[in-house]
Amino acid sequence: MKNLAFAEDSGKYVAPTVQERADFRQLAINLYDHNWATAETQANNLGYDLVKFSNTTTNSVYWGVREQLVDGAQTKGWGSFFINENAVTNVTIEVPHPVFDGNTHRLGERVFERSEANGFMLAGSHRSANGSQTANPTSLEFSIFQEVHEIWNGGYGDSTAWQMHGYGATTKSYFPDGTDAVMSDGAGNVTPELIALDIALEALPDNVFGQAYVYNQLDTDNPLNELVNGVGQNGHDPFWRLRAFNNPQGQFSRDAGGTFVHIETSTHIRSGSTNRETYLANAIVSAINTTSQSSPGHVTNDIIQIPTVPEPGLFGLFVASVLSLFYLRRRRATL
Repeated sequence: MKNLAFAEDSGKYVAPTVQERADFRQLAINLYDHNWATAETQANNLGYDLVKFSNTTTNSVYWGVREQLVDGAQTKGWGSFFINENAVTNVTIEVPHPVFDGNTHRLGERVFERSEANGFMLAGSHRSANGSQTANPTSLEFSIFQEVHEIWNGGYGDSTAWQMHGYGATTKSYFPDGTDAVMSDGAGNVTPELIALDIALEALPDNVFGQAYVYNQLDTDNPLNELVNGVGQNGHDPFWRLRAFNNPQGQFSRDAGGTFVHIETSTHIRSGSTNRETYLANAIVSAINTTSQSSPGHVTNDIIQIPTVPEPGLFGLFVASVLSLFYLRRRRATL
């Protein structure tokens, strides 16, 4: 499906109409509710097929929709969307730039499978398929990607969105040496999900992963900023480049009272070594398992809950509890 995505400046992306967006919202609802027969009819009316995959490793069954092909090619470039019938974690894994952000499709697939997540979303075009940013779901207010996100992450369902991105050498040059990940909730907060992810990444071996940072708007000496970024390192400069403030998926989730996790990783960690990608995927899965609610229809009692942001007077107790659970976290370098 990634290889079918429209290329940069191909001119092939078709912006959906108001009616097509409304129809796809209904399709997303029926996928979320496992109404496969109704979803198949709706999908066919939109030029999509309902498909089913069985994962013999996890015994999961994935139902989803992907574009019908004409002469082996897509005709719209809207994306593909899947629901795990046997989901364990109530999260949606999103890959908005499968062509531009190299190997994020592979990272997203691994995280989706290993976390046994509820939903998976894969965009169907290069972000600049018809010219600069013309098919970019993270900057367009109206897209099929956005419609599905809204249904699954606040508009109807209550999944948490974990969105996979990547950055190259030019962007990395602005950051402290060895930066391999920059995370954000899109609003400058330090959330339990970001704390858990930062801890999981920092616990990776030195020869696999460098440093992780969380963009935030807290003071440099704020205990939460120090927890995720180290002593003396603020959370805004230079990480504002990847803060995701204008991301419409994050904006919607927060407005709906939900949670959004924006993950940017370096080319170093996403390419070349399958071993590094495996470590990265497993770290994200660990953070999901630590913070996720159980999926609809499932009840789990063994998920470790990182506390919500505490009052300053309770911070010592908070840090002690976190470090007792995650004692392998490395001491990070500072600027």
